[in-house]
Amino acid sequence: MERHDNNHRQPSPQELSRRRFLAYLSGLLAGIITLIIAIPIIGFVISPLLRPKKESWVKLGPVSALTPGQPIKFAYSYQLIDGWFEKTAHATAYAVLPAAGTKDIIVLSNICTHLGCGVRWDDTQHQFLCPCHNGRFDIEGKNVAGPPPRPLPKLQWKIDQGMILAKVEEV
Repeated sequence: MERHDNNHRQPSPQELSRRRFLAYLSGLLAGIITLIIAIPIIGFVISPLLRPKKESWVKLGPVSALTPGQPIKFAYSYQLIDGWFEKTAHATAYAVLPAAGTKDIIVLSNICTHLGCGVRWDDTQHQFLCPCHNGRFDIEGKNVAGPPPRPLPKLQWKIDQGMILAKVEEV
């Protein structure tokens, strides 16, 4: 004996297509709303990556402080912006007149290319020495001994009103 219950009847094809249309419409609206909310959030998150890097020139010191064959250490600081975090970075550079009679200054970062330790000039050995793994660089920053794979980084420089300026870029 079969019993038919009107409460459990099969939907007509017309009702099925209406249901399917409303389901698609609901999904489409949900996707549009999600997209409207997500675009500004994604833009906010990735905007620091798309911002062009800023460069600035920092004062190192007077050209008159340079002596041929004697690197001079200059400490400087600049504003560093990393995403939304802004801080003052402190760094050191050496300015060198390699020989008497030359006007070409060399400005070197004091960061060793091996592991990033700070190098220092040694007057007795006439070399930049890295205390971490005994890396050595000549007066022009070329690596001459130890594990450093590259010379010391050279900084772009210019002279303005008797002052040596070095170019620093955000990393």
